[in-house]
Amino acid sequence: MKSRLFLAALAFLLSAATARATEFETLPGLYAGGSKVWWWNMQVKAHVPAAARNKAGPVVVLLHGCGQEGVPFAAASGWRDLSEQRGFALLVAEFKDFVAPFGTEGKNCMWWFDEDQRAISEQGIAGRLRQAVMQTRDAYGISSGENFVVGLSAGAAMALVTLTSYPDDFAAGASVAGVAVGCSAIGTNKGGYMTMTPELRRAFGCMEGPAGVAAADWGREAARINPNRFRWPRLSIWQGDGDTVVKCVNAVQIAQQWAGLHHAPMPGFTACEDAPLAPTPFAPVWSAGDAVELRILPGLDHSVPVVPKAACGAEADHVKSFGICAASEIAGFFGIR
Repeated sequence: MKSRLFLAALAFLLSAATARATEFETLPGLYAGGSKVWWWNMQVKAHVPAAARNKAGPVVVLLHGCGQEGVPFAAASGWRDLSEQRGFALLVAEFKDFVAPFGTEGKNCMWWFDEDQRAISEQGIAGRLRQAVMQTRDAYGISSGENFVVGLSAGAAMALVTLTSYPDDFAAGASVAGVAVGCSAIGTNKGGYMTMTPELRRAFGCMEGPAGVAAADWGREAARINPNRFRWPRLSIWQGDGDTVVKCVNAVQIAQQWAGLHHAPMPGFTACEDAPLAPTPFAPVWSAGDAVELRILPGLDHSVPVVPKAACGAEADHVKSFGICAASEIAGFFGIR
């Protein structure tokens, strides 16, 4: 009898695990682009809980960082479970890049540094993400509601590009260890290797920071694609001061950029070490009303913070148990409670 109960329990667990692994549904269409030397493709997958279907509600787009995959990142970062708990649609982008002529795989880094990706075009990454959001709303009967985009590292930088390219389609976003929009175009610091293109070298220089750009120039560069606007999406900025991949100063530069876009006073500091102490642990160190907030997390590396003991995510590559659930806090900033 005990053995039969054990086998039944095991079968149930296996079936539940299978259901959890396959609950993301692939949206029709494989998006692709690039050049003769380098190209990419992107598939978007949707997790739409029953509570989010056939009604008005939000859609959140989650963008992974280099070397990651969308679905595992959604689970580890806590966003998948949060979409179930709070009843919203969650999209993830599975991004892959390749080098010609032999099709050598890259590191799945979204092309935030590519000037062409900032153009308002349905053929670019941001344009494809916008299409996927609209497709999801049509397919699952999500009649109306706000759209949001959040990412880590290269995904965060791409989220910022998406917000500035399509500000009428996204109400707010969040950047975790991201880079300011247009940094690879106007940054004066160069990194990487001599064999890289100037644009890519500036991208690495941005990550190593500081970019050598005046605070007031950041907002002007971000607004270049959509000039003469007075209303922009809101933004939550997250950064660990122990990050050696994307240096902490990038978060301050993003704050300067979005303060400029929102015509708000600039932060009173230009480096993370000069930022004021947060009033409470993990709270913002600076904000521009409810439009922009900046959180600098002491000791955090190049990771999304989660709290596994509180049912928020699980440790994985670039996902770290750190005492605060970024997914929950960011969703709250979006107004998803």
